[in-house]
Amino acid sequence: MRTIVVDDEELSMRQFEIECAQVREIELVGRFTNPLEALEYARNNTVDFALLDIEMPQMNGIELARKLREIKRDMIIIFVSGYSDYVLDALKMKSDYYVFKPYSREDIMDALNRARLLAKGQAKRVFIRTFGRFDVFIDEKLVKFSNAKSKELLALCVDHMGGEVTMEEAVDKLWPDKDYDSRVKALYRKAVIGIHGVFEEYGIEGVFYNRRGGCYVKGDDLECDYFEYMKASGGGRYHYEDEYMFDYSWAEETNARLSSGRTGRG
Repeated sequence: MRTIVVDDEELSMRQFEIECAQVREIELVGRFTNPLEALEYARNNTVDFALLDIEMPQMNGIELARKLREIKRDMIIIFVSGYSDYVLDALKMKSDYYVFKPYSREDIMDALNRARLLAKGQAKRVFIRTFGRFDVFIDEKLVKFSNAKSKELLALCVDHMGGEVTMEEAVDKLWPDKDYDSRVKALYRKAVIGIHGVFEEYGIEGVFYNRRGGCYVKGDDLECDYFEYMKASGGGRYHYEDEYMFDYSWAEETNARLSSGRTGRG
């Protein structure tokens, strides 16, 4: 869990840093006395958990938390403060915990353990990788597809980011040399059944959907590097060197757009 601490008191940050070393799941990736620098870091790097002081110059912790949640809506936010005045504000913005200063080692460990448990509760079972070879992981294990077209159809759905892939488009992309007839429609239906079979094997619902004439994925129920890239204002927080879905020729258009965006950011 990639973690930042933002506090204008160096001693407080140092104490937190020492305790972080005791929690294996916590990776302290940034410590900041300036909240604006912390915000800039979060815009360009993955941050899962932020421990924030509230009374700080330039921007208080409540405002910083709101901006961090705009970048990543499920970021775990825990406040530390010597003031009780801000508890209501912290609750209103749905912070995950509030620690009062001066705090003890037990207080810090309690906050870190709470963050660790929250992170586990938020973890999605399905992760889809699109940069490089398209692959699906369930419970951190690579999924094997017995039908290659099932995997490719799922990739096409992911490329549509929740939008429907019609049967006509799927046939055009996956079986470009075949006529649009009953035989190729049967191949499409077989691919759909294959996708359902994979998720049913793992007892997973709410990721892949099909209805008459089309299919789609629901992004809220899975984690995908491409979805995260696009949510981050065109990829501002994510940088991938690998080509997008290089296995599939139909992905060249998306890859060209992503490559143009990466180049355009300078």
